[in-house]
Amino acid sequence: MAVYNKILLGKTVKMRAIEETDAEITYNMRNNVEKSKFLNSPPGSIQEQREYIIKQRNTPGDYYFIIEDFNGNIIGMKAFYGYCQEKKSVESGRFMGFGNQIQHIEALVIGFDFAFDILGVNKVIMTVIERNQSMYSLQKRMGAKETGRIYMPEFGCDSIHSELTRDSYLHARKKAEKLIERFTGRN
Repeated sequence: MAVYNKILLGKTVKMRAIEETDAEITYNMRNNVEKSKFLNSPPGSIQEQREYIIKQRNTPGDYYFIIEDFNGNIIGMKAFYGYCQEKKSVESGRFMGFGNQIQHIEALVIGFDFAFDILGVNKVIMTVIERNQSMYSLQKRMGAKETGRIYMPEFGCDSIHSELTRDSYLHARKKAEKLIERFTGRN
């Protein structure tokens, strides 16, 4: 079972393991036309989403998190798949954010901290659809380096494959932390 039951805490958001009770809200997120346009097809029902959550919670090497603001509002989700202890790698999966840009950046920072510090990986493998320029830009700002492209006919563009190493991330993390500090210092 791959459930991390501790709260991952930042300055603007916190992340927790997804639960069956999150099925309806995550179903609604995945059916948001604007936010899900770069994802595979969403589940057909809330029950199918609940079954997917159960499956993910029981899949070794997969971690699926809910992102909340400090008022307890669910503002996104982030997943990591295929953790391999031998290869010291994990794939950065689905990220959907309904918060502000600082919350999105911090959720990625918290997620990458989880991968590097808690799972102990040396690299995070990433994939993004070429047309999803905002996520591609975020990945590059976090230190990811492109490793290849594969044409995806269902999206009509390339899928960009990248890797984020611990060293590249730690350098970029400092810049992200300064941005988060500036934002939270205004409150």
